[in-house]
Amino acid sequence: MDYQIGEDHSGEHIITEEDRVQTIASIFGKVKWENAKVEMSRKEDMLLIFFYQNDLNEPERLEEYKIWFNKGMFTEIIDLNKNRYGKLDESDAVKLREAIPNK
Repeated sequence: MDYQIGEDHSGEHIITEEDRVQTIASIFGKVKWENAKVEMSRKEDMLLIFFYQNDLNEPERLEEYKIWFNKGMFTEIIDLNKNRYGKLDESDAVKLREAIPNK
């Protein structure tokens, strides 16, 4: 899993610890998705990319998400692969932030 923090995505970080990746994936399972194309008023706080490779003979698959953390509210996520918009409640958003190191 790869993630970039900040307006300019200047820092690229990789998470390889399986338990941390599983935690993040399980939190993403709680996102309430809707098929909608939205435009946000500000640049995302984070770009998160999941890398999957189920078979060594096939290329890896990427899932890209733009994330906006809103204090005291839900977190908003755009799934760039499936063109969907989702929300994550505040308690799960806190868990997501804790699972992703802020370097």
